[in-house]
Amino acid sequence: MCKSLWGEDNPDVVYGLPCASGPLGGDAQVAALMCLKLKDLGGLIFFVDPLSAHPHQADIDSLVRLCNCDNIIVCCNPTSAISMMHTFKCASVEGSKGVIPSFFETLESPAVAEYKAGQEAALTSIIAKQPKAKDRSG
Repeated sequence: MCKSLWGEDNPDVVYGLPCASGPLGGDAQVAALMCLKLKDLGGLIFFVDPLSAHPHQADIDSLVRLCNCDNIIVCCNPTSAISMMHTFKCASVEGSKGVIPSFFETLESPAVAEYKAGQEAALTSIIAKQPKAKDRSG
């Protein structure tokens, strides 16, 4: 879909790595790339059959959670994917990068910053309550 819209050799577009299908670990591959910060993902097209049970549902949920943490556009059906492609094309041609910032720069959900601040405060509190070590240099 992307290559038909922007072309195979467009120097302004960097295509991600192909991945296996979900049941074969494709969603886990994308999640691993995101966790390890090996790829900066601007958007994700990830179709899930809504009429079937998925034995890898935990992997799907993990991938969606990571996309939400990084504030990444996720398209889970053809209509949203086509809409995203047209929005990306308009933004890149017209220079309207502010419309879809996650496609052009790494973002983070505001919830992540709050979570990190809470974790830091909890750690600081625990450290402050620790008894001071006695000087054993004797």
